[in-house]
Amino acid sequence: MKSLLISLLFLLPFYTVAQCNQHVFSSVGAEKWTNFQYQDCDGWNHYFGLPAGGYTIIFCADIGTAFVLNGDGFVFPLANEHPNYASCIQPETECEGDFDGDGIVGTEDLLTFLSNYGMCE
Repeated sequence: MKSLLISLLFLLPFYTVAQCNQHVFSSVGAEKWTNFQYQDCDGWNHYFGLPAGGYTIIFCADIGTAFVLNGDGFVFPLANEHPNYASCIQPETECEGDFDGDGIVGTEDLLTFLSNYGMCE
């Protein structure tokens, strides 16, 4: 039983939903070129490098997917979004067929659709 629980705890991180937010990638204080890797909000992997000498950039990445591959730079997620960079907040998807905007496709939506169905004047 104990080994089963340990196995389930090991698999737990793979089933959690990813959260996307801004991450700072920086070579401030670095003495050599630093290569980074991250996964964006759409699931695409990106690789890039920053030279030594104090360069910083902010990208949207899923938490836990941004890494320093080599070099002495650093990466960390921001607690609050920086207003001068692209927002990582993803808009809610619209509910197709929800004509009245209440978040539910129901009778009122069907009646709205049917009231507009037929021949045009």
